[in-house]
Amino acid sequence: MKRVVIFAAAAATIVQFTKYNMTALQTLGCEIHVVCNLQKSNLSDEARFQFDRKFPKLIWHDIAFEENIGALRKNQQAMLVLENLLREIQPDLLECHGTIAAQYGRRAATSLQIPVFYIAHDFRIFRRCLLTERLYFSLIERKLARNTTYFFAVCPEDAIYAEKHLHQKHVVSWADVGLDCERFATPKRTRTQVLNELHIPENAIVLISVGTLRMQKRLRVVLQAMARLRHQREELPLHYLICGEGPEMLFLQKLIEKLRLSEQVHLLGYRMDIPDLLGASDIFCMPSRREGCGMAALEAMAAGLPLITVRSHGTKTYAEHKESAYCLKGDLVIACAKAITQLCDNKLLRRQMGAHNRVLAKRFSDEGRMMEIRQYYQKILGDAD
Repeated sequence: MKRVVIFAAAAATIVQFTKYNMTALQTLGCEIHVVCNLQKSNLSDEARFQFDRKFPKLIWHDIAFEENIGALRKNQQAMLVLENLLREIQPDLLECHGTIAAQYGRRAATSLQIPVFYIAHDFRIFRRCLLTERLYFSLIERKLARNTTYFFAVCPEDAIYAEKHLHQKHVVSWADVGLDCERFATPKRTRTQVLNELHIPENAIVLISVGTLRMQKRLRVVLQAMARLRHQREELPLHYLICGEGPEMLFLQKLIEKLRLSEQVHLLGYRMDIPDLLGASDIFCMPSRREGCGMAALEAMAAGLPLITVRSHGTKTYAEHKESAYCLKGDLVIACAKAITQLCDNKLLRRQMGAHNRVLAKRFSDEGRMMEIRQYYQKILGDAD
């Protein structure tokens, strides 16, 4: 039986991005080990339960990696634990999800000569990224490129960089996960049912953001835009749903109180009913500094929502100003407030952009995704034993 280790810094990454990988490996009869930080998972118990229920034979290993690039000492110590684990398991493949996992995973696998798949969800070398991050990861990626068997780029810009500057032999363009368009186009509950559960009036204009709550998501931009509009357009019945957990939660709670938005903003935590919440919403907000692909935005598009975002990195593949999205430039708070106002005032525009996005989202469909990744596994692992 072939052994495969799936490695990410946080458990949320495993649950969000590996369902097709897990299914493909199971069809090949592999023994699957999962390595991540279970103590800081950014994941609800219910989400973990549902994932374990779907993939009951996974073998979990809790290693205290940090997603923060500054946690060098902690991650170095965690890498030694990972290296000992790999030596014990003797896997036939190590699959690293994200830049932190790839940085330490490839180093740990080198001495053991383990093939490595690198799924670059949050590749941090792109135009407009922070200079410090670009310099740091340029050095890391160039140094470890030779230890990468397959590089899976989640946006075209990353694929070009990997081929041109890292001289990767095997680069695959690969959206984060395949998109189940039908699931997001057909919610199980009506808008009225969802809004009643959340105690939101029927006439509200509902904004929504979905994802791990990190500083790079810049959700504070939306909150500050709402505070600005409260003084400029008091009559706008705005409500904002924030779905997810993460290190930014406490900061957002304090900011909501400071801006006096507690009655309008709903911190919902990790949710399993995202299709229903998207179906009850009017506008999707994602003003992130960087997104590998931005699957949450694609899910919102499949649900028929217009986007408010920043056209950068992975979002360039689908965010077109006033066609699929309002793309923020300059002062993001002022631009976000203006975008919210224009979409609130024009219901027809919201519907037109939403209809456009439903069609556009089908380009990212999950059809054939499991069989596609299975083929790459077979090149390394061969057929099931």
